[in-house]
Amino acid sequence: MVWASGPLASYRVLDLTDARGILCGKILADLGADVVRVEPPGGNPARREGPFASEGPDPERSLYWWAYAANSRSLVADLGTPDGVARVRDLAGRADFVLESFTPGHLDSLGLGWDELARENPRLILTSITPFGQSGPYRDWKGPDLVVQAMSGMMFHVGDGDRPPVRIGVPQAYLQAAGQAAVATLVAHHWRERTGRGQWVEVSAQAAMLWTIMSETGLPSLHGYVPFRDGVHSRYAGFRRRIIFPCLDCFVALIASGGTIGAAAMEALTAWMDEEGTAPAFMRERNWQAWDSAHLLGAGERGQAELDEVEVAVARFFEGKTKEALYEGALKRGILLAPVTDTRDLLENAQLAAREFFVPLGRSEVNRDVVGLGPFAKFGATPIALRRPAPGIGEHTAQVVVEWQSAALRGTPVAGPLPAPFEGLRVLDFAWVATGPITGRLLAEFGADVIRLESATRIDPARTLPPWADREAGPNRSQLFANYNASKRSVAVDLSHPRGRDIARSLIARADVVIESFTPGTMARWGLGYSDLKALKPDIILLSTCQQGQTGPHSHYAGYGSLAAGLAGFYAVTGWPDREPSMIYGVYTDFVAHHFASAALLAALDHRRRTGEGQHVDLSQFEASLHFLAPAILDYTVNGRVAIRCGNADDRAAPHNAYPCAGADQWCVVTCEDEVEWEALCGAMGKPEWCGRPDFATAEARRENAEALDRLIGRWTATQEARALVRRLQRLGVPAGVVQSCADHHNDHQLDARGAFQWL
Repeated sequence: MVWASGPLASYRVLDLTDARGILCGKILADLGADVVRVEPPGGNPARREGPFASEGPDPERSLYWWAYAANSRSLVADLGTPDGVARVRDLAGRADFVLESFTPGHLDSLGLGWDELARENPRLILTSITPFGQSGPYRDWKGPDLVVQAMSGMMFHVGDGDRPPVRIGVPQAYLQAAGQAAVATLVAHHWRERTGRGQWVEVSAQAAMLWTIMSETGLPSLHGYVPFRDGVHSRYAGFRRRIIFPCLDCFVALIASGGTIGAAAMEALTAWMDEEGTAPAFMRERNWQAWDSAHLLGAGERGQAELDEVEVAVARFFEGKTKEALYEGALKRGILLAPVTDTRDLLENAQLAAREFFVPLGRSEVNRDVVGLGPFAKFGATPIALRRPAPGIGEHTAQVVVEWQSAALRGTPVAGPLPAPFEGLRVLDFAWVATGPITGRLLAEFGADVIRLESATRIDPARTLPPWADREAGPNRSQLFANYNASKRSVAVDLSHPRGRDIARSLIARADVVIESFTPGTMARWGLGYSDLKALKPDIILLSTCQQGQTGPHSHYAGYGSLAAGLAGFYAVTGWPDREPSMIYGVYTDFVAHHFASAALLAALDHRRRTGEGQHVDLSQFEASLHFLAPAILDYTVNGRVAIRCGNADDRAAPHNAYPCAGADQWCVVTCEDEVEWEALCGAMGKPEWCGRPDFATAEARRENAEALDRLIGRWTATQEARALVRRLQRLGVPAGVVQSCADHHNDHQLDARGAFQWL
């Protein structure tokens, strides 16, 4: 093992979460915190999550546990006994953070709720992760991954129009929630360090997953349009654009777009096709700079016809080439293209190899050459690393009890006005599109003065994207841009001009943080690289976030999250096994990577507060996003199994699918994870004769006969109104949810109760 402290090495975290929050503790542990996982005597329920490094389930060989419990320690405490509760209460009194993912009210019933814990430790931060939040009408609903993906809106947009909506193939909802929880926990920590006061942070998985569909909730109101699933195509603001194309040996993802987003890339692709004599005349003659979203929307049916003819021409060019040849050509020419990779491809990726992303797994149960995922970011001053493998059940109980009993409380709350967490912090935001801007927005919302440095001559591509106010395109009319840049100020500076660079330097000299997402080397060519920034402000923190990191043979790759999702492997596992991969709506990896980017920046800020030392943080969005596929990647490195598309099927639950309801394109999801839920579902259906058939008698039998089971359940749900049915099933204890569109969110009582939307 590599031993490294990390920027959060001085903090103690008591982690009571299961699979629903396990990544939150993993992020804090990777950043150096002492994370102690509290487990019942039989082990954390997350240990029952597959895949396994064996043929059958084994709590010590869960690859889910190995992936997300690494760098932490394990302590056994049975919360069903007074001694176990007393042990946790004592440890919580000495902790900086407590993380939990129980159902709302459970900790209160044990005498471990927020009020009790805060009385004994006023500086404590308690972070709670639940399906729908601690308040609101759905507070007590059951919400496994399938239900949350459905209720969040992502699922409505994924899959083929002639089949049920499909979830992202590897469970994502609680990774999104846990990522958001880690960031929120660190925001609360910065406030505590200013005020001495702890607080209760609570995260809704539905609200966290809602972010992943970008600004689509604005489309119904601003454009009168509701996007829907269309397989390999992205339907956006009224037109249909193919993203995933077949090639000789697999698939590739391509952004065939002009304007600020992709004009140069389409010119390069046209030139490549022309070299081989396959570029049609319309592509050679087209003004790609003018062929942007505004043009396509304004052209109506003709705009869609232009997209379709590009699709046909490009598909012909791709069909005789391998995905590797196409990717190499794209890297050489600057084309917005990426291979649709699987977990095997990742281990052969030259960029990941050059950056030494994969590291020895460090498990005695498997060959020492087996590798796992490395750090999610590279820190210049406080590097993070794999310090220890995931612990055995109770492996560190005695050690932790002794060490933590000697830990002193860290002080008392201070009197006086309570400033915002980042009040007085100055941030210069050079970042484009989503990942960097969302990180900047986070700081701005909590008090920082965030100034965007941007150019009126080369505008952020996000400014060119709908939704637009009054359906009228314009650089100051994009709701998408406004959403990611709320609470900031803007300064227009032409950095290609010497005077513009002088202005930037004068602002940097007074800044605490710089965020940038340019192609690596761009800032340095302007004389604004990290060494230049450090000369201007010795304690500056620079966060660089780009597609593939600051170093390596593919570092120059410029792309968007809709390509990185293919490159990272998300498309390969999403969709139906007998169909092409399904497009995941939007720029999915942007909404994975920003959790890691924000957590990394907040950790670097805390390190600077304690030591006065700034640093450069290099975050590859590609590498960070792989952590949301970690168990599937380990299944290949450990077992040699390549993850495949399986629709909505699940390894443990059946039924587990989306079912038609009364009305056009109306769906609900239903899943049963145990016999109690199955019996409740049978009762809700009126106990039809087929419920007693031997092929549905056990969970294993139901999984083996899932297709027949889905047909029978679908006949029943097809006569039901979706929302009424879901409310009824949830009252009976059956996990269920409406597959909501982005329009449905504005009528969602839970989101409304929690103030999910705010019109400005």
